[in-house]
Amino acid sequence: MSVLLHVEGVKCGYDGKPVINDITFEVEFGEFVGIVGPNGSGKTTLLRAIAGLLRLWDGKIRIRGQDMTEFSRREIAKRIAFVPQLMEPVPGFSVEEMVFLGRTPYLDRFNFEGEEDLHIVKWAIEELKIGGLEGRDVTSLSGGEFQRVAIARALAQEPKILLLDEPTSHLDLRFQLKILRLMRKLREHRCMVATFHDLNLAARFCQKLVLIKNGELIAFGKPEDVLTPDNIKNAYRIKVNVRKNPKSGRVKYIALP
Repeated sequence: MSVLLHVEGVKCGYDGKPVINDITFEVEFGEFVGIVGPNGSGKTTLLRAIAGLLRLWDGKIRIRGQDMTEFSRREIAKRIAFVPQLMEPVPGFSVEEMVFLGRTPYLDRFNFEGEEDLHIVKWAIEELKIGGLEGRDVTSLSGGEFQRVAIARALAQEPKILLLDEPTSHLDLRFQLKILRLMRKLREHRCMVATFHDLNLAARFCQKLVLIKNGELIAFGKPEDVLTPDNIKNAYRIKVNVRKNPKSGRVKYIALP
């Protein structure tokens, strides 16, 4: 596999206060990478920096070897799509209209959508299995349905890098598993980076994990190498028991009293 996203020595923050300091990792084509760490560790800030929504104080972010600062905002939007954690449905927009917003980077200011745009929107709707919802107002959807619409809009951008901030937050267990199984499928033609609170979900669905604490990298690699009892104690200040399924090889983390 080839490296699609390279984060090198990234440092950034808000109002002169650093939040992320010297973070380095890379994501290969076809990988699903999770960012984990305690509350306030900088997970969302790191994701926003990768999306180009924050100016870097130091370091570089490269897409297929090219520095992201060389791209215009429109060019970045053709390469990276970002699904925020708290995305509010806009009253008056149908599901189909919401997904069409993902085609904005490809449309000139006064142009209408073409056949290719219609085809891609239809494909995104089918991929997210929301085909029966096109005419529904987005405000009438359940949390799980709207999350699928938000991801469909991101897919309509045809990104090579899909970023998701807490994609399973506010969803019940059934919808969490549905969304993450879908993410595992969608990574086949791009790379994906998502933030997680739940270590067990992150370890189950991601090929690699980035563990951070106070904006600094604790570990990066395969879940079983990153989420060791020592690393978890270092990051979260809790003790865990690690259990491994002998058949599937999956590990499960149980907090100890």
